[in-house]
Amino acid sequence: MHDFQKLSALYQQALLRQVVPFCLKHGRDDQYGGYFDSISAAGEVIDSDKSVDLQAQQAWAFAWLYNTVDGQPAWLEHARHGALFLSEFAQDATLHCYAQLDRRGRPVAAASDYIPDSFTIIAYAQLHRATGEDEWAMLAKQVFSNLRQRREADRAKQIDVLGGLRQLRHLSEPIAVLKAILEMQPLLDEETWKESRDSIIQELLHEFVDRRTDTLRESILPEGAFVNTPQGRRLAIGLIFQTASYLLDVYSESSDNRGGVLGNVNRKLASQVVAWCLQACEQAWDETGGGLNQYVDMKGQPVIFPDWQQKWAWVQVEAINALIKGYLYTRHPDCLRWFKRIHDYTFQHFPDPAQAGWQLVLDRQAQPLLTVKSLPSVGCFSLIRCLAETAQLLTQGDKIQPRERIGRSGLPISS
Repeated sequence: MHDFQKLSALYQQALLRQVVPFCLKHGRDDQYGGYFDSISAAGEVIDSDKSVDLQAQQAWAFAWLYNTVDGQPAWLEHARHGALFLSEFAQDATLHCYAQLDRRGRPVAAASDYIPDSFTIIAYAQLHRATGEDEWAMLAKQVFSNLRQRREADRAKQIDVLGGLRQLRHLSEPIAVLKAILEMQPLLDEETWKESRDSIIQELLHEFVDRRTDTLRESILPEGAFVNTPQGRRLAIGLIFQTASYLLDVYSESSDNRGGVLGNVNRKLASQVVAWCLQACEQAWDETGGGLNQYVDMKGQPVIFPDWQQKWAWVQVEAINALIKGYLYTRHPDCLRWFKRIHDYTFQHFPDPAQAGWQLVLDRQAQPLLTVKSLPSVGCFSLIRCLAETAQLLTQGDKIQPRERIGRSGLPISS
């Protein structure tokens, strides 16, 4: 039997003594605002350009910690520091976010999707929750309204592919939009929020999910068509677990609310999401070296991407978080089995024994592959969110302990 209280304390310790102190000490740019994205294992700044995604993720993370874990003023001040930088520099005159800024906040790259907008929305919404200040709510609603209008127009255009050119859509964008919608719930009227939520879930389930295999694909053609190329067959394991985690949040919210498209299918949704997680574990687990590989081929063909067997910390913690949520909502026993396996590997290899922070990525021998702890593509978002959420979920030990008989489907059998 697992000691869930002890495990919860371990996750809290990793969060509060390793990950958060590293961000607070090394992440902040006191001279020009915002945060540094590229940081070495020793805390040295490698590159001063700033990804709007990561700026917003870190601002959200510390405002969220303030709201849900412990109202430490230093966390709120750190979040405000990043949000102020975003509000001044992240958007153009039409409120569409840039992809990248230089250290002073001048735009250096335009966004090709709505991921920067989505993360900026969640930062503003979470800061409003922390402060009650109307300016953050106003910014969140303005950027969200702009995102909805632009994205709907763009999706309509994608149906007619210009000149027959192949245009792939990536899973990361609707996931980010879903997160933004979940964060916006307190700031929207019920009808707008439900309409937005149901629309993005329909997009995920009916376009990104392959109906024949019930597989959540990383890249698709417009309207969900499959492309039989290495990129089209590639599954992004971390994104599968992140999607599962957000959809389980939707399930938790909707289980007490029978309105909208989710009214009669929420239990089915939870079971489907858990099936994705367990399939991803089976496909991505490295039986030789341990840990979850970051990519697999959905048809079992050789993976041609050289980095496919790298073990990223964010992938492991997203899996851990989704598996614990999945067990709480479905009681599928394999969720706990895989949770333990991935937990053991993660806590054995990723915490840095010499200094604050976690290793970012390991090779097959569980050795650090890069001497960095933050990159423009991967920051603290998943580590903070997943460690904190998992610690909170594990405190519900009485709910996690298996008390009901489990059917072959993994769902409880009514007595």
